[in-house]
Amino acid sequence: MSESVPSFLTKGQLLALLGPHNPKPLVEGLLDPQVQVQPSGIDLSLQKIFTLETAATIGFTQAETTLPSYEELEFDAEDKVYLAPGPYKVVLNEVVNIPRNIVGIARPRSTICRSGATVGTALWDPGYSGRSEVLLIVHNRHGLTIAKNARIIQLCFWELAEPLQDGEAYSGRYQLENLKLSS
Repeated sequence: MSESVPSFLTKGQLLALLGPHNPKPLVEGLLDPQVQVQPSGIDLSLQKIFTLETAATIGFTQAETTLPSYEELEFDAEDKVYLAPGPYKVVLNEVVNIPRNIVGIARPRSTICRSGATVGTALWDPGYSGRSEVLLIVHNRHGLTIAKNARIIQLCFWELAEPLQDGEAYSGRYQLENLKLSS
């Protein structure tokens, strides 16, 4: 068995994983691939934004965990919304499909940070597919006005030293989140 070294995926590799020959592209629904595919990651954009309306409970297991309730904010006639300081749940436009040999980690775009905000994310595990949600936190005491489709994070990808075996890939509660599945 030959051992490969984990590596950070570059723009050329990302474009190949987005290509039309790929039956399940790494990221689907890009608004403008020429803008969103960067030298070392893919920019993901804001589709919907919600306020957190109740407390959450986090336990050791999913059965012991209760997420807060949320209220969707409406964009104005210019497709913008003002956000007061605080936390917000964001649903992204793009659908992410992580193969069993890749892991994704996102960072806020520098413009978000320079505007007095940040984005909290979790790991995109090998095997995950869905329209992800992230936490946007406005720290700027004057707030932030943000447009629908604004690029807020850059999702970067690492190739694992070896792909996960059958049964090892992600299969948790957020698998296929925010996707309309026909029955």
